[in-house]
Amino acid sequence: MEAVLERLGKEAWVKGSMIVSDEGMVVMEKLDGKLDRDAVAALAGDLVTEVSAGLGEGGMASFKRIVLSATAGELVVADCGSVYLVVVAAAGSEAFYIEIDSAASQLRRLAPSTSMRGM
Repeated sequence: MEAVLERLGKEAWVKGSMIVSDEGMVVMEKLDGKLDRDAVAALAGDLVTEVSAGLGEGGMASFKRIVLSATAGELVVADCGSVYLVVVAAAGSEAFYIEIDSAASQLRRLAPSTSMRGM
């Protein structure tokens, strides 16, 4: 798992990344010193909880990726089975989705698959 975050951290557009459990606990993180670990984890947890609940109420399947776009950048949360990959990215490029999806795929293989409804 650490290698996945290390690889992401080498990308110029990555401000930080973390792996969060389905209970909302930070498993591992590689964040820029300017990012607040607890705030990023809490925001990701809230997004997962609210989006999962909304999808459930709408009779839709679980999400693959949540993207929160802001003026300063993007927060991307990818469902990886029993964990979530959270990436904070700089604004301006959508090419990073390919790299995030690749990292999420690697984490799915590394983490045991369990049901993850809400954090």
